[in-house]
Amino acid sequence: MTNAPRPGSRTAAPPGARGARWLVGLVGGAFLLLIAAFVGMIFLAQDEIRLNAVGPIAAAPGAERGGVVFHGTANIWEVRGRLTQDGARRALLAIDLVGPTSQPAPAGLPLRLELERVDGTGAPVALEHRLLRPGSLVANSAPLEPGPWRLRIALPEIEAVQEFSVEP
Repeated sequence: MTNAPRPGSRTAAPPGARGARWLVGLVGGAFLLLIAAFVGMIFLAQDEIRLNAVGPIAAAPGAERGGVVFHGTANIWEVRGRLTQDGARRALLAIDLVGPTSQPAPAGLPLRLELERVDGTGAPVALEHRLLRPGSLVANSAPLEPGPWRLRIALPEIEAVQEFSVEP
C-alpha cells in the first residue's frame, strides 16, 4: 500500500516556502507601486517651476538697492537672470534663455513677463521686454510698492517664478 494523499487533503509545504512567498509578494507589490508612481507623475506634472536664487548682487550705481542672480530650467530652456532694483524701487531685469544644445532662444519665442504681489493683492504688472540678441532680453518696471513680489516668466507650456522683496 502506498501513502498517496487523499483527495482534498493538503501536503505540507517545504520549509522556507512561506518566506519565499512573502518575498515574492513584497517584490511584486513594490514593483506595482513603482509603476503606479510613474503613471501618477503624468497627472501631477507641474506647470510652474521656481527659479533658484544663486547669489546676491551688491548695490552699485543703477542698482542702488542691489539684487539677486537666479537660475533654473523651465521645460527645455535654461533660464539665467539678474534682477536688480534702482534707487526709485524699479525692478531691472536681464534674462538669458539657452536651449538644450546651448543654442539661444529664437527671437520669435512666445514669452511674457509679469510682476505680481506674493499675497495676491493688486493686479499683475506686465513688463515690456526688448531683445538685445537672440536668447537675451532686458526689461524694467515702474516703481514698485514695498513688500514681497514675484517675477513670472511665461514660456510655452510652463511658467518660471522668482520671488524677491522691495524694501521701503
